[in-house]
Amino acid sequence: MLLFNITFNIESRIHDQWLKWMKANFMPAVIATKLPKSCKILKLLTEVENGGNTYTFQFYFDEMEDYMSFEMNYKEQLLDRHNMLFRGKYVLFSSLLEEV
Repeated sequence: MLLFNITFNIESRIHDQWLKWMKANFMPAVIATKLPKSCKILKLLTEVENGGNTYTFQFYFDEMEDYMSFEMNYKEQLLDRHNMLFRGKYVLFSSLLEEV
């Protein structure tokens, strides 16, 4: 099992609008690819003073092939739509982890 994790820190002043959009648009678009087997949204509770809110979006894949297909065919397009709406109001980093 593989876990693709995207962590976003979003400006507080647009937090509610952003989270609503992520739930209504981003997550359904990822799920529609039928590549991740499950998805979660988690909020970081041990927030450091960075002026924003931090969330992690977790996508679970059974096989590396599924993740690679997502990476090559969908990820950039999904994040481009996000960036068009929220450019300059967030930072993100992503990681790929393997269950051992």
